[in-house]
Amino acid sequence: MREKGSWSDTTYRARATVARERKSVTFEGEDRAKQGKGLDPLVDPAQYNVVRMSNNLLVPDGDEFVLQFGTAMPVKTDLDTTGSMGGNVEVAFKALPKVQDLLVQGANAVLKRYHVQIQTCVVQDQGDQFPFQSTQFEPDNEVERQMGLLVPERRGGDSTEDYQLGLFAAGYLTKTSIVNYGLKGYYFIVGDEIGRDELDARGTLLRKVFGKEVMEKAFDSKKPQSLPTLEQIAKKVLEKWHVFFLQIGSQGSTTNWWSNLIGEDRVVKLSRTEDLAQVQACIIGLTEGVIKPKGIPEFLKAIKTDGAAIARITNDLAGIPVGMQTALPNFDKIPTPGSRFKNREDIWPIDASGKMPKKKPDGKKSASNIGL
Repeated sequence: MREKGSWSDTTYRARATVARERKSVTFEGEDRAKQGKGLDPLVDPAQYNVVRMSNNLLVPDGDEFVLQFGTAMPVKTDLDTTGSMGGNVEVAFKALPKVQDLLVQGANAVLKRYHVQIQTCVVQDQGDQFPFQSTQFEPDNEVERQMGLLVPERRGGDSTEDYQLGLFAAGYLTKTSIVNYGLKGYYFIVGDEIGRDELDARGTLLRKVFGKEVMEKAFDSKKPQSLPTLEQIAKKVLEKWHVFFLQIGSQGSTTNWWSNLIGEDRVVKLSRTEDLAQVQACIIGLTEGVIKPKGIPEFLKAIKTDGAAIARITNDLAGIPVGMQTALPNFDKIPTPGSRFKNREDIWPIDASGKMPKKKPDGKKSASNIGL
């Protein structure tokens, strides 16, 4: 049984040693691809029922079920691995100990009240063999193991990358428990380019990546006559996720494209990729209300960040939304570790009398929590 906090630094270090010896974090995925075996099913978006899930872990206990580790919180990161971005999986792998400390296990962890489940995706070009890849949502050392199954092709392609595939997956091919409570998960996109302005009209690329049943999986019985526009996809994503584009480099056209798509305040200049873990933690902390804007330097200092990095990160995060999660319905009402449920499919736990409370997300929205 996987447990919250069961991520092992020792296990991670052992894998990191092998990766150094093989000169690649993703040597397993790359070896498999060279042998003509395709993607490992765990990172192939067309496998495991296509739809990725981040669910509450309910453990049987007599006639009831216990939520042992808190409400599931998905953290999804799409990594551009084309051209000069080819080393992004390596960067994310090296950041994992910090990520685990800052999000989950450390004294100042910003998502400590949740059961954090991490997904890593690769975004490439439609001309690549594997334009998009996605791990499962995992809470432990499966995170880095599945990272090793990814296949960054590191090719150039054109200047437009296929970020729309990750957006489509987040909006239409992902189911998370957190949205049942009116809250949102965290979705980061790391890259340096613009995306494509639309899906291919026939859905050919979607079928190549997600399989022939992608339309049925995405839209159930309500299959649309035409595919959603990029703006519609972004709106759908913003209903379920706190989305941030972490821009590497300072290309103005990239900043403008993403600002128009998801909002100017959600585009963050990532001055150094080595800051990835700290930047993600600060963004989440600000959104969750556990860090105040003026408290960023103190938070970073507490995790032994040097002065130059503190100044750099504080500047990078100026102007992003603050407290957005706290304004959403049921922020303080989500089930806590130890809550008991009558059925595995239930959203809300039974109360002290053993009865199901009649609670549902109230659906109220303020100006600060409307998606766009």
